[in-house]
Amino acid sequence: MSRTYSPAKLSLAIWFSALALAFGAQEMSAATVTYIVGTCKSGTQFSTIQSALDASPAPDTVEVCPGQYGEQLTITKPVTLEGITAANGSLAQIMPGSMGVNAHVFGGEQPVVAQVYVNHVTGGDVNLTNLDVNGMNQNAGTSTSPGFFVGILYEQSSGTINQVITSSQNGAYDVGYGILIEGGSSDPSVTVENSSIHDFAGGYGGDGIYAIGGSTATAPDLTVTIKNNLISSPSQGSNYNLVVEQFTDPTVSGNVVNGGLIGIYVDTPKGSITGNSLFGSQSGIVLVSPDDTAEEGTGLTVSGNTVVGTQYGIQLLADGPAVTSNNILDSAVDGIEVDLPTGITLHTSTVENNTIKTETPDSGAGIDLNCNQVSSSQVHSNTIMDSYYGYENAPAGFSGSNTYLGVISDVTPCGSDVSKKASAAPRPKLLGQLRGQ
Repeated sequence: MSRTYSPAKLSLAIWFSALALAFGAQEMSAATVTYIVGTCKSGTQFSTIQSALDASPAPDTVEVCPGQYGEQLTITKPVTLEGITAANGSLAQIMPGSMGVNAHVFGGEQPVVAQVYVNHVTGGDVNLTNLDVNGMNQNAGTSTSPGFFVGILYEQSSGTINQVITSSQNGAYDVGYGILIEGGSSDPSVTVENSSIHDFAGGYGGDGIYAIGGSTATAPDLTVTIKNNLISSPSQGSNYNLVVEQFTDPTVSGNVVNGGLIGIYVDTPKGSITGNSLFGSQSGIVLVSPDDTAEEGTGLTVSGNTVVGTQYGIQLLADGPAVTSNNILDSAVDGIEVDLPTGITLHTSTVENNTIKTETPDSGAGIDLNCNQVSSSQVHSNTIMDSYYGYENAPAGFSGSNTYLGVISDVTPCGSDVSKKASAAPRPKLLGQLRGQ
């Protein structure tokens, strides 16, 4: 006997069928593809990281078993590349394999050898986590043709680098970078957090983390967040630990930076440099002008940082940044140096509520104004301790409302210090140039 349905029951059945199909489609769309590199975990297994990245269907996640992988990786699609930690704490270590030039940076002018190259990825993020990228002191260049060697390179791509180690991009014939991030027309956003960057400077210098916008930009085209990392250099060599260059919008916070020629180098007029701890660099924080005019708009905040054991605590070489509430201890030369080009007046920047203690009370200066035209309304309310000069080379009429403890001369007029100290010069541009040549 055939079964008949009323129109109402038939409509209800059709509705339930459509609903079931919709839920099924949603479950299918929510499915993720995960591949395993190695044999430490069940699943679809690959023997190399690159083969897993290139497999079809494209993975959402590639998990890498502990071990050593001699590969030069190129990532062209959104993915999470995650190391699996062994019971003894060892990680997946990416080491140099057969290495060669695989990218060009700084507007295409400079060829580089990158161990992990995130290449113009669109449609999603590339996230790297729990990995050890070790350059093994390999040379990307030669004695007659030095090269650029990079641990991780993000080029016009967004994502997060979290709990990653980069080290030993420091061949004798190289400019070494732990992490290099370059922006561009896609306006990428990259976060580097909870990571360790060390031993990155090759024979021609190098940088721990280097971020720069596109070479043809007229406004920031790279957003970077750099937080809670450990960046260390073995000495006050030619290397810079952390660099945010022109056309970036940076947030730099909570990092511990040790050694190097410069701890944090800032060449952009906006962003924030807050709550970092810097030790033992020649210059702790250096603030310069992207177009070399030294005249900036407001927008860059440098506050709440602790700088210890440097030659120069903070160097203000551009008008615009607000330098406030920093603690600068045991500076050998100047706690803060204000040094603008001849003819430039400090009319935007503020230097206030900083605490400064120098290491050499017989010659050190809390703040050296270098005879620049500076108003007491912009530079004031600082506490200066155990310095020979509170303010050195102050312009006529400068007084300020400050606190001096154990200071021989509160304010020394411009020109009265015959033993004028040489300033640590701002770095030259590196676009298309090898440092040291």
